[in-house]
Amino acid sequence: MNRRQFLLPSSLCFLVPLFRGGRRGQPVLAPGPWYADVARRAGLTAFRDTCGSLAKDYLVETVGSGVAIFDYNRDGLMDILLVNGSSFEILADPSLPRPSSRLFRNNGDGTFTDVTRASGLINDGWGMGVAAADYDGDGYTDVFITNFGTNALFHNNGDGTFTNATRQAGLQGGNWSTGCAWGDYDGDGRLDLYVARYVDFDRARIPRPGANGYCQYHAVPVACGPQGLPGLADLLYHNEGQGRFREVSADARVRDTDQAYGFSVVWSDFDNDGRLDAFVANDSTPNFLWHNQGNGTFEEIAFEAGCAVSGDGRAQSSMGIALGDYNNDGWMDLLVTNFSEDYSTLYRNRHGQFDDVTYEAGLGTVSYKQLKWGTGFIDFDHDGWLDLFVANGHIYPQADRAGNTYRQTNQLFRNLRNGRFELLPAAESGFSEARSSRGAAWGDLNNDGLLEIVVNNIDEVPFLYRSARQPSGNWIRFKLAGAGRNPDAIGARVRVTAGSVIQTGEVRSGESYLSCCEARLHFGLGKAAGADRVEIRWPDGRLEVHQHLAANREYVLREAR
Repeated sequence: MNRRQFLLPSSLCFLVPLFRGGRRGQPVLAPGPWYADVARRAGLTAFRDTCGSLAKDYLVETVGSGVAIFDYNRDGLMDILLVNGSSFEILADPSLPRPSSRLFRNNGDGTFTDVTRASGLINDGWGMGVAAADYDGDGYTDVFITNFGTNALFHNNGDGTFTNATRQAGLQGGNWSTGCAWGDYDGDGRLDLYVARYVDFDRARIPRPGANGYCQYHAVPVACGPQGLPGLADLLYHNEGQGRFREVSADARVRDTDQAYGFSVVWSDFDNDGRLDAFVANDSTPNFLWHNQGNGTFEEIAFEAGCAVSGDGRAQSSMGIALGDYNNDGWMDLLVTNFSEDYSTLYRNRHGQFDDVTYEAGLGTVSYKQLKWGTGFIDFDHDGWLDLFVANGHIYPQADRAGNTYRQTNQLFRNLRNGRFELLPAAESGFSEARSSRGAAWGDLNNDGLLEIVVNNIDEVPFLYRSARQPSGNWIRFKLAGAGRNPDAIGARVRVTAGSVIQTGEVRSGESYLSCCEARLHFGLGKAAGADRVEIRWPDGRLEVHQHLAANREYVLREAR
């Protein structure tokens, strides 16, 4: 489907307005920071990420884990899942207590209750990434977690509990999986699954810190890799229905013959042809862009499209992915976070071709020493232009002896609406406490129209950044309800026109760094009193158009059957 077809009006939907504590009018801009960490007050500090030894002698102990925001019990409130790691000692000794990923139920009053045991969503492997979606179309959100070891699929039973369905589904994977994302790549109405994989890790064969050039950081001995270690091919699972999946990477021509070091993955329609493509951020090797050819197969085109390497031709150490239309031109752009002593790369999408515009956008030097992970385009001030959040933290505790720092503060960049961003000082962002952050996800946890950010911090308690300052702009939010076997309408696209500003959003499951954000689409509107026009392209290509929707409300848009 081309852009002209997308813009054609249609009348295929039912519209249900929702209003949950939204704010009308123009709030007064308050001084002070935009965010405050309220993790302790919210009850999230009962969780502490476990990730190997504090010395971090092995790479698997350094990369941390993700976080997911989703409504597991369908009460209209977004819940939080924090993925947990493990250690070699715990895995080797069954008598030791095993850390588990933790599910926190939203109580609706700003606090959360740990319901992990009662829910049965217990992943006690060495957790890495997470993506939440309703893979079997029963109306309840399921959870897939990647591990260093066997992966795990948890089926939502619809009564507040989960059942481990990994073996029945055929999704065990193996060795070291990292990022994961759900998306219907072949248009059959069922959600398929892409799983990125990292290093073929055998502890007995890994050199000790300092053993060679790949085991040093500024001449200081550190954990080895990933360079010098064997990589692993990624996995693509086709949803066969009836709760079963088939690994089809060879059939679909997703041939990771280089066995790159895969970290994060996103599904998106990068060339606006109506089909989902997959972008994979690879560490120390060129990135992948798997172009969907519409016949069940893919072609890897990252070099041709301009997003495999940096603008000066370097393969970077890519970690996380921010995906969004930051310049409001109707094409999905990419921000890929990278290692320290390098910049995170902003790829501007020009009709399916990407340009490295990092320096042009003012992002080339502001994060040079930071090691960047979880990231996302988030309109925190509701002006209708996507801003940028980045979570930072080094992988080497030894960085403190090598001219850098292990614990680093996170960053918030304001979109200047001219193609450039500016870094907000910590006193304005509220990100003043330094930790070694990893996965990050965001959503409206209080249903008040303000976006919170949850960050998983390696070996420490998480951050919950809650809005501490009212934006001056209005907002509008959409919850899409698909009619078929994809009830959350993952892969759908929404375009919102408010005055002269046209914004585009996609429903996704899997983004940032090993993380998953809520499926509702949130748009800032600036001073506009509402959306003049809202266009929805459902995953099957059908189009709907609505006009004159009031601001500061959530709307449920139901696909016609």
